[in-house]
Amino acid sequence: MRGTSGRARSREQRTARIEQVALELFRSRGFDRVTVEDVCAEAGVGPATFYRHFGTKEGVVFSYRDAFTAALRASIEAAAGAPAPARLGAVLGRFAGFLETQRELLAVRDEIVLGNERLLHRTLVVQRDMEAQLAEGLAALRGVPPSDALVRLEAGLGVLVLRTAVRSWRAGEEDALPAAVDRALADVRGLLAPPPRVTGPGDTLRS
Repeated sequence: MRGTSGRARSREQRTARIEQVALELFRSRGFDRVTVEDVCAEAGVGPATFYRHFGTKEGVVFSYRDAFTAALRASIEAAAGAPAPARLGAVLGRFAGFLETQRELLAVRDEIVLGNERLLHRTLVVQRDMEAQLAEGLAALRGVPPSDALVRLEAGLGVLVLRTAVRSWRAGEEDALPAAVDRALADVRGLLAPPPRVTGPGDTLRS
């Protein structure tokens, strides 16, 4: 057991080391100008080790995907006890708390992705997959199929709110990402609220 746990820990440390080195090289030199051999030389590993851990250079940039997926699932499960109208906010708030812990890595990855059309396209694919996962989770909480139109709308709105909140948070408009999510949700509710009814003289006479 100790040997197994030790090997697993060593593997995790090696993976983290390769990831850290690769991301820094991508950020400083540009993604397309860095080769797998460059990463291996800097990290002190062989190409076979790199490919075993990540498969491709893109695999390093998007290695966060499994952790984000797990965090979103946990956020959905945690919202099961919330009243139906508050579930989306509960999911987004908890997930935002997780994203807040990933601030530095997210900033580095954004620097790498911006300006690279291929990576930007894949980022959009990842976001669509997260939206589909959110829809599936919300559907399970509602007891309806994931194809339900209201669930798809709610999931799309959730992703939009999260993206808006992240931009606001990074701009320094909010100190905490969950607070930025709350404000973005409040703004959406304000936009969707019916306009106040204007009372005219005729209304007074009819009352």
